[in-house]
Amino acid sequence: MREFKKIGVVGSGTMGHGIAQTFAAHGYETVVVDVKEEALEVAKKMVASNVEIMLENEFITAEQAANTEKYLSYSTEYSALADADLVVEAVPEVPEIKNAVYASLDAACRPDTVLASTTSAMNVYDVVQVSHPERVLIAHFNNPSHVIPLVEVVAGPDTQQDLLDDIRALLLSIGKAPAVLNKYVPGFIVNRLTAALLRECSYLVDNGLASPEDVDTAFMANQGLKASFEGPLELMDYIGWDVAAGVGQLIYPTLCDDKQPSPMAVKMLQAGNLGIKTGKGLKDYSGKTREELNAQRTLNVLKISKTTKEILANK
Repeated sequence: MREFKKIGVVGSGTMGHGIAQTFAAHGYETVVVDVKEEALEVAKKMVASNVEIMLENEFITAEQAANTEKYLSYSTEYSALADADLVVEAVPEVPEIKNAVYASLDAACRPDTVLASTTSAMNVYDVVQVSHPERVLIAHFNNPSHVIPLVEVVAGPDTQQDLLDDIRALLLSIGKAPAVLNKYVPGFIVNRLTAALLRECSYLVDNGLASPEDVDTAFMANQGLKASFEGPLELMDYIGWDVAAGVGQLIYPTLCDDKQPSPMAVKMLQAGNLGIKTGKGLKDYSGKTREELNAQRTLNVLKISKTTKEILANK
């Protein structure tokens, strides 16, 4: 089994700073590399804010807060990754940028350094080229990466099986919940499930069958309550697979099977109502900043996560 002592993270933005914070909090020497010094300064402030909120809400211990400061460092040089055992790439989803980053990693890192991309959609195995491709995999952390447990681990055509096992063990050691896919498929698991659910929700609204508010209520007041401790497949064990098969026979032929974005999504795009980033989506968010809304959402996730951990520990 591989031993991971030093972790590198390339890219200090939306995902990178939270990933690095999590490893450092759990006692791993961690370095964040970003080509822009100003980006690293922003990351430092974001990590400090994250730690303060998480400590205040008892989501991390005082020791983990101290670990973050003790083990987390920042650099603008790829040479800081020379002795890293694992490097997580968290740069924009642009093929040219990914290629340049992996070329730099190939030159700077040891031949056995594990290279993991936290891409949310891109098939990096068709995009980047490195020596020893058997050490490359996808490890898709979910946003906010310092809070959400899930990490989707996706094997490439050359990825070693024992590497998948080692990464799973590493992720478990930092409190993450790894879900492994044996090969790349667009959207991995979560985004495929989200897309299927969104398509059906939009269909119900677009056809005047229910309002957006009632669709959300139906989900939150049923599946949403149970989703934190049982998945849709385990749910069928409680409902009964005979019932599932019978209901499916009636419902499947009527489900939406559109191959294009829903009329609802197109309407929102045309109106420029993109959600909290524009101050309006289905709801009006005027009067609150994007930062305030995200902070409240993070607190909600923290509260749910604490309860979920307690429930899952007794399953």
